[in-house]
Amino acid sequence: MPTTTFRGRVRSACEVLFRATLLVFLALAAALVTTQLAGVVLLRPGWVSWASDALVTPSITAAVAFGLTGFISGYVTPAADGER
Repeated sequence: MPTTTFRGRVRSACEVLFRATLLVFLALAAALVTTQLAGVVLLRPGWVSWASDALVTPSITAAVAFGLTGFISGYVTPAADGER
């Protein structure tokens, strides 16, 4: 059984968090844009307003979490040969 170092576990956790926050951000942003586009096409201004009111703040929060996770994982993951 291979032994996993603390650094390896942190690296794996950062990778999982990076992917998860990316997927959450993309899902929220896609829902926002799709709902607003449907509201414009179907002439439902309430949909556009609702999507903006309900989904903008969570989308921005998810984007910030994604950015911070990417920034932190840049310090945790080792650089490939010749990158530094």
